[in-house]
Amino acid sequence: MTTGMEGLAAGASALAGQSAGLRAAVDNGQLVMDPERAEAVAKVYEEKADELRKKRLRTDQLIARNAYGDCFVGRQLGQKFQDKVNLPDTGLVALLTKMESILKDMAQAYRDSARDMKNADDENARNLNV
Repeated sequence: MTTGMEGLAAGASALAGQSAGLRAAVDNGQLVMDPERAEAVAKVYEEKADELRKKRLRTDQLIARNAYGDCFVGRQLGQKFQDKVNLPDTGLVALLTKMESILKDMAQAYRDSARDMKNADDENARNLNV
């Protein structure tokens, strides 16, 4: 069982896989949605992305400065927890930023699927009027 940052990283990876699958389905014409429904789904993903953005902006509050004492061990513990939040590729901020971006990409994919449906409808209408 994974926990903590490993669990969050695994979740981000799984979300990235779902996003890639969604994008492929849209790009291949396998997912074409009614514009109204696609917008409703896209808004849900954007709301989730906004929630992650708000959490990401508050992550600095997670770092307890000088909470472990001003000694070698205390400074090492403090640095360890600061790294868990701020490391560029694996820290909490990086993972939340990645997940926020993925959710926004998924929202756009749903909007693109609606655009594709509208384009197909417009093309069918033009062909009927020929």
